[in-house]
Amino acid sequence: MCLSIQKKPTDVGVEKASASRKVLQVVNLSPSESWIEKIVHIHPMRQIAYASVVQLVVFGGMFGCMAINQELIKII
Repeated sequence: MCLSIQKKPTDVGVEKASASRKVLQVVNLSPSESWIEKIVHIHPMRQIAYASVVQLVVFGGMFGCMAINQELIKII
């Protein structure tokens, strides 16, 4: 016995909207809502630890970009 499930045209539209939303989240570097909702239930010290790591990564990225810009300006 083989059952096949046919998708309705509206189901395909919903899947495309969901897929495009995920693509936009990745392109904009925005986290999913479920991750943001989960962080509220984490211990406050762990929240601070996560925030500190994110802050260090962003600072390191900024520092790296400034160093690259400085080297590019020296070349020009």
